[in-house]
Amino acid sequence: MLLKNFNIYFFFVVLIFVSYGAYLLFAPFVSALFTAALFAVMFGGVYERVVRFLRGRRAVASMLVCLFVALVIILPIIGIGSIVAHEISGVTERIRSDDSRERHTIEKIVATTVALPITKSIVAKVETGKIDKSITSAITAVSKKIGPLLSKTYKGIIGGMIWTFVLFFSLFYFFIDGKKFVKKIMYLSPLKDRHEEMLIDRFVSMTRATLKSTFVIGGIQSAIGGIAFLIAGVSSPMIWTVLMLFLAIIPALGAGLIIFPAGVIMLLLGYTWQGIFLLIVGAFVTSIDNFLRPKLVGSDTKMHSILVFFATIGGMSVFGLIGFIVGPIIMALAIALWDIYAVEFHAQLKKFNR
Repeated sequence: MLLKNFNIYFFFVVLIFVSYGAYLLFAPFVSALFTAALFAVMFGGVYERVVRFLRGRRAVASMLVCLFVALVIILPIIGIGSIVAHEISGVTERIRSDDSRERHTIEKIVATTVALPITKSIVAKVETGKIDKSITSAITAVSKKIGPLLSKTYKGIIGGMIWTFVLFFSLFYFFIDGKKFVKKIMYLSPLKDRHEEMLIDRFVSMTRATLKSTFVIGGIQSAIGGIAFLIAGVSSPMIWTVLMLFLAIIPALGAGLIIFPAGVIMLLLGYTWQGIFLLIVGAFVTSIDNFLRPKLVGSDTKMHSILVFFATIGGMSVFGLIGFIVGPIIMALAIALWDIYAVEFHAQLKKFNR
């Protein structure tokens, strides 16, 4: 029996297996490599200007830009992360205490919610004692789960150091040889060059738009919101500030998803001026988003707001924290591929849709 093209089939089987083995080698560092690629896109222009200033010394320029990235982004993130971890630890300890403000606030929120007319009918047949016990047990359960989580976080410091090393090691070479890597991928890809360039353009545009909306718009929104929380006396304002920073990628809503509920809760708890103040700040912050986003992001997203929303939420649920960037990029690439499909099969689609 003669099998035609046996050598070709065998080659592709071996290629798939070996490629999968290579993927396994990179798998533990995929997030670091992806982050390095994002930074290479974000600071590519800075790198090229430094190269021209240093008259073509690419290695030195790459090292200087990597140092700049560390000082501008990584060190502040580490500092903010340490502050947030410290605040979470403190909140956990205070919740466990029977006389803490946080515990009384949680109990008051639950009691106020239960006292609302819309919920009275639901809990009318439930004994108050059981409600109190359920509140106490829920608070205790949450605090017990947060403790081990913090312990794991501190134990992951070594892993974080390795991740950071891989990030900057990769970034150093992405700056120097990134364009060569892209050209090699384009050469190996069977897609047409114009389609590959379209996909690369969508990747770069979505990366730029996501980073702009997070670090610029999110930085302004979260700073204003954090100061407002501090003035209103909200506990652990740094935690809420970080949450607002990540939610800034969601168009129109952004930090308002944190500030508006906080204002309503303040009003329900009887803190009238604090609640009104937070609602006003929330309206102001969302208006900043509507004003700045078109100017800073412009047409970079090329994607409807509802797709950005679900891509962000879905990305974080699937990929974790880095998903707030990965999700929109995947969605942008998917839309680009469907656009390519619509162009390439235009005649057939027109025929079938008659």
